Amino acid sequence: MIMANKDILLKLKEFEKNLSDHDDKIRLIFEYLKQLEKTSCPLFPIFTSLFHPTSMGNLIQSLRRIPYWAYLLVFMVIFVNALFLHYRINQPKTGEIEHFRNGYWVITSIEPGSPVSRAEIKIGDTIVSCNSYSLEEWHLFWHGQWAGDTLIFGMLRNNLEVGIPVITVSAISSTFGFFLTAFILIVIFSIGSLYLLYKKLHDKAVKLFFIYFQLLLISYIAIFLPFTVPLSIVATMAFIISGSQLTPSLIHFYLLFPKPSLLYTRIRYLPAIFYGYGIMGAIITSVVYLRYLFFPSEAADSFFIMTIQFSLYSLAATFFIAILISLFQYITMKNTLARNQVLLLFIGSLAAFTPLMILTFFYDWMSGLSYPVSFELLQTIGYLILVICILIAIFRYRIWDVEVFIRKALLYLVATAFIILFYLGMIWLVDQFVFRESELTRFLVLGLSVILFLVLRDRIQLLIDRLFQRETYDSATVVSDFEGKLSGVYRMEELKQKIVLGLNDIFHFKSFVFVLKRTGLIYEPAFVYGENGQGTRSACEIPPEFEEKLRRSKVFSPEELNSKPPLPEMSNTELIVPMVTEDKVNGFFLCGSKRSERSYSLQDIRVLSTLARRVVSLLHTATLYQKDLDRQLMLERERTRISQDMHDDVGASLTRITILSELAKNNPDTVGETRQWLSQISDTSRGVMEEMSQIIWALNPKNDTLEGLIAYIRRFATEYLEPTSIACIFDLPETLPNLPLTVEVRRNIYLVVREALHNVVKHAGATKVKISLTPQPPLLQGKGEKSFTLTIRDNGKGFDPAALEFPGNGIVNMKKRMQEIGGELKIKSTTGKGTEILLVGDYKVI
Repeated sequence: MIMANKDILLKLKEFEKNLSDHDDKIRLIFEYLKQLEKTSCPLFPIFTSLFHPTSMGNLIQSLRRIPYWAYLLVFMVIFVNALFLHYRINQPKTGEIEHFRNGYWVITSIEPGSPVSRAEIKIGDTIVSCNSYSLEEWHLFWHGQWAGDTLIFGMLRNNLEVGIPVITVSAISSTFGFFLTAFILIVIFSIGSLYLLYKKLHDKAVKLFFIYFQLLLISYIAIFLPFTVPLSIVATMAFIISGSQLTPSLIHFYLLFPKPSLLYTRIRYLPAIFYGYGIMGAIITSVVYLRYLFFPSEAADSFFIMTIQFSLYSLAATFFIAILISLFQYITMKNTLARNQVLLLFIGSLAAFTPLMILTFFYDWMSGLSYPVSFELLQTIGYLILVICILIAIFRYRIWDVEVFIRKALLYLVATAFIILFYLGMIWLVDQFVFRESELTRFLVLGLSVILFLVLRDRIQLLIDRLFQRETYDSATVVSDFEGKLSGVYRMEELKQKIVLGLNDIFHFKSFVFVLKRTGLIYEPAFVYGENGQGTRSACEIPPEFEEKLRRSKVFSPEELNSKPPLPEMSNTELIVPMVTEDKVNGFFLCGSKRSERSYSLQDIRVLSTLARRVVSLLHTATLYQKDLDRQLMLERERTRISQDMHDDVGASLTRITILSELAKNNPDTVGETRQWLSQISDTSRGVMEEMSQIIWALNPKNDTLEGLIAYIRRFATEYLEPTSIACIFDLPETLPNLPLTVEVRRNIYLVVREALHNVVKHAGATKVKISLTPQPPLLQGKGEKSFTLTIRDNGKGFDPAALEFPGNGIVNMKKRMQEIGGELKIKSTTGKGTEILLVGDYKVI
């Protein structure tokens, strides 16, 4: 272990020696930590991950966004609060309250368990001196005593002064946990408030609120330290200056948020008036405070108390002006969303103003409360409600995942304030009508406070939800209805429009832009809806940082972008919803404000994210459909070309062969086998022409319907039966349905019909044949059914299908062809009564 420590020291010395180049500091730290990682210390892997150059670079870049004055202000807040905590811990307390009566200082109250109580000093005892000083001199100024020092109280016993030692304790010994917790929270809140500047660096109102918040964390101390130690004086002066500028900065913030007030636009120097008034108050209070410390006298003490009371009244007055300004903003603003934001400011201001008013006008009553930090608790609750309301208003209570926490925090704060206020009010009533409350009385009052809150809890929660302007709905139903409206829509332009209209039916946007990625960093607004009209816009290139933010697939606000919005349509945008699948950006939504002026809730954010993913799937499906449609069109064009080429080229050649062979055969010089061969050539070419005609008919896309099939069968049957004595009758519906059929279905049905007619001519001995089509009823109504029955009936001699032991190839082939296209061949025949052949099936359509 000793050797390991020596190795570490040597490496650190080497590190210090080589650490000359400022730009290589992070790299060197990382390299040395990687070497130290090999030692036995288990924390080094954590350090190496924290000091990784990429992580450190991102952290430094983020920290550089925040101005230096903000860091200095945060440091001052922490430093001043640390000084106050230190001096309050060391401030002595004896635990008695005395009043001047009949020329003597008589003890009127003693805190249980206090140093005076332990020294067996009782209520009614008379104090003559303290540490050889008269009590008047002792109270005038600080004599260097600290917590833990022993004081000699001169008590009057039997008309004689008796010295009684009293060991002092810390002034906050009984509430140390409260003040330590408050200090920790102040440090966390002060540092955490830097996030405001990181998120909204260029917003002047947010900067003002940040300054106000830091001043609040200093003035929250609300105490003047009585010590003549330099650091104590510095801390108290910081408290005086912060308190004097607290309400002016709040008024300035109210004048600018959420947009400049009419008062501010007309009287630009109005904030300067309040700042100047605060500075004057700070100078006066500082002079009186210093005089009280270094030139103590009864007049200085009285004047100091008067100054404190005047400061409280002044603070209450300026705070009341801030409330009036927020009320004026609420009345004069027409935008509902802005009015909601100002309403939050008004509610928060009232919450923070109430404890201050109680302290100002009921100072003696608040000082006499049995609980030592009653005012501090009320003040903390009031200021927390104010800060939370302002934060909600600034961020417009959307997007941020902390909303649930804020709502719960508000409920708990309201619960605590309600219970404490009700408890204190009931205790006051008990004190008024009962001689002295007991522990049982306090317990009953506290229990009643809790029970009353539980009864009103749902009502309070409802009020908080209304504060957040929430609209509740079933997310699953919304998504399902959205998908139902778009089912079966595959044409890309129609789908884009219906996607936007479907989203608008849910959220009722004032404006909405549907943006799709074209290539690289080029994005194109596919559809624009709302205040700026409808249609599409020209494509533009977005910055790589913006696309990287989209790739994170989290909904964000345009205000989070470091650069100016890359699209002009972002000017009225409140939300940017990425469309990302498998780390690939497909586009995004630009959602403007709602027509209802309600803000977007977390439920809205989640539903929009879900719908964005569903839209990507719908677009992908539509793309595949479009590709398949393009392929079908290409095949149709190719089939048309092939059929035309065969008709023009091959058909013409076969016709020429037939004509030439007929001419050669009819030549008188042609005799014997030559005539026979020419006759075979002529017959073969006619057969090939007939087969080719069928192929051309099958290939031509114009014939890919039931109507085309029936027309071809009708023409073929008429031509085929014309040389015979068999009459052909057609029984067809007046209107044939527009049913598309595949090439395979059309060709096989035609060949089955041809074989059936061939059998009628060759074997039936019939004089009449009837061909009829019977579509299903839904087909006649145009509902797209695929089932129909084609019947071929003759009046020939018939046969017994069951008696056919070895059916011919014709019937076997007919059945096989019908099976291949999903149909069925039915033969109904009776000897002497003709034959009926039915082609039944649910055929394949295009």
